[in-house]
Amino acid sequence: MKERDRNRVGEADADGKTEMLQTGRRKEEDGKVKDRPGTNPQEWRSPRMKVAGVLASEAGWRWCLLSLALLVPSATGACELPTHWRGGWFQSGVRDVISISRTEFSTKGVCTLSSGEKFLFKDRSDGCFRCVVISEKHPNVLQYKETLCEPSKDLSALCAQITGDALLYSMFRRDAPPDPCPFKGPLTFSYTGSHGQCSTPASTIDSCTSDSRLLFKYQACPDVQGTESSEVEVECIGHWKEGSTRYFVGRLKGRRAVTDEDRYRCFAWERVRSDKDPLDYRMAQSGDATCNGVFSAYDGAKNLRISKARSYSGCEFPPWVATHRRWHALDKGVSYSVTHHNTTLRLHHSHASRNQPLTLGLTQEKEEEPERTRVNPTGPEERLVCTQQRESTPSRVMLVTHVTTGCTSGFICTVFYRRDGHIIEMQQGSRTFRAVDACKAEHFNTSTAPHTTLTSSTPSRRACPFVGVWTAGEGECGHDVTHLRAGCSALYALKFVHACTEQTTKHSFVCHGHWAEGSSVFVVASTPDPPTHRLCLIATSVNNKKRSNSNSTSNSRTLQITAHAHSCPRRHVPRTTPLSFNLTAQGECAVAGSSSNSPAHWSPLLIQLSILLHLAPLAASLLSGAR
Repeated sequence: MKERDRNRVGEADADGKTEMLQTGRRKEEDGKVKDRPGTNPQEWRSPRMKVAGVLASEAGWRWCLLSLALLVPSATGACELPTHWRGGWFQSGVRDVISISRTEFSTKGVCTLSSGEKFLFKDRSDGCFRCVVISEKHPNVLQYKETLCEPSKDLSALCAQITGDALLYSMFRRDAPPDPCPFKGPLTFSYTGSHGQCSTPASTIDSCTSDSRLLFKYQACPDVQGTESSEVEVECIGHWKEGSTRYFVGRLKGRRAVTDEDRYRCFAWERVRSDKDPLDYRMAQSGDATCNGVFSAYDGAKNLRISKARSYSGCEFPPWVATHRRWHALDKGVSYSVTHHNTTLRLHHSHASRNQPLTLGLTQEKEEEPERTRVNPTGPEERLVCTQQRESTPSRVMLVTHVTTGCTSGFICTVFYRRDGHIIEMQQGSRTFRAVDACKAEHFNTSTAPHTTLTSSTPSRRACPFVGVWTAGEGECGHDVTHLRAGCSALYALKFVHACTEQTTKHSFVCHGHWAEGSSVFVVASTPDPPTHRLCLIATSVNNKKRSNSNSTSNSRTLQITAHAHSCPRRHVPRTTPLSFNLTAQGECAVAGSSSNSPAHWSPLLIQLSILLHLAPLAASLLSGAR
């Protein structure tokens, strides 16, 4: 047994000697490569040698500079506030705008340390420290609690002093972009203030054209002291949720919202889903520019009981309006898009302006429009909701529409006319508070209401009227147009010619459709090449007399033509319109070598036009007699 143990000890000694020999060889090999920089692992254990090896290459330099940059903040003990917090903030009770920068909170000091929502700020004047726990409810809303300023630099110890019932401060971003509001109108509500509940008559909430705005219309209750009728526009700037209660912050706009202390309010709301209670929402509003005291949707300075109201949508626009999803004014300054299952039209404004001159290659003067359309090209978006259909024919429909412009809403009588598959016109009356009053005579008159002419995005080409060659006559070189060729080179082609100088100027247009009213023909045309310009030509027959001689009797047909870049006005004054001229029929189009341009092809159209020009005055007199 002892001998066996001695054998084991001998084997261990042999193994030890072998290991020592191997270790000696490794040391000897390490010594052979010692003079080669960067190959000895012992060298890399020294920070000084590590930096020297890294700096031996360009990549090493970059790595070193980056490391130093990252180490600097830690060396100084500074911290950085979130990038999206930077900017100006409002807090109730603080006179100046609160500024947040990379490392500084203007009313708290310089941030020296942070951990999650906990920040340690050093006061610049006193040199003391305070813990501020900042909670981001929304990028536009910050809430915080804080300690007093103390000498201690211990973040954890300072923050532990903040209790659950510590005062909560709210800050709202000064230049906050709008945020979608949590619900949409129409809604009705009753409200409770310091004097009791006001429920009759019902107050209302309407959506504005922007989904970030709501219009609250408070009604006065005769039996509740202190209530009064008022309108308050609320722009939502941030929302969040805590438990089952949802919150949002709004900027108020009204006659009483003068300062930021008046404008900012905090709202708590929740949806009611009880079968017994028909209410849809409960909402509480703060009494000042804080969220203090609004702990639930039932507890606020003002409490609202909100329910859904009947939708304004009660009909659809006719198929010939809804067939094109977007309609454009002639000058493309405004457009209408059909939305919400053909029940809503949204008006959008583009970069085009009504103050641009009517050039079209013919004049540089500005057009004077005695008849203005109701649309304001620089105004806010407008929304028309089809509410009730009053009259309808295949080419005309009269509707009561609920119109919202910004946050102003009401009912308007709207009439649409189908001029072609891709041309419609619209007339609108004045705004009323009640739908039943919209189409009454005192609010809408078809003979005086202006027309808005709209075309589809890509209107088709149509044959032009008054086919043939027309001339301004001898001695009329002072005009921009000396000749008009209609339907000569093609059925849809209009060509204005100025041939008074050696160089003849021609301007071509394409007809998109026309219609007749009384003695006038209205033509919508555009330039053939992009960028396209559209215009309305109004041709009125004047001085149409028969001229006799020994050989034949012919008609002396004269058209008074005016051009308009914005719409097709009915009450225009030709002499105030830059493009206004009289043209007399010279004859049929010259034969251009194709059957489509032959006189025989044009004769039916010429006959139709001649009949129209002769019968128009008679029709006008009959209509006036009927009135």
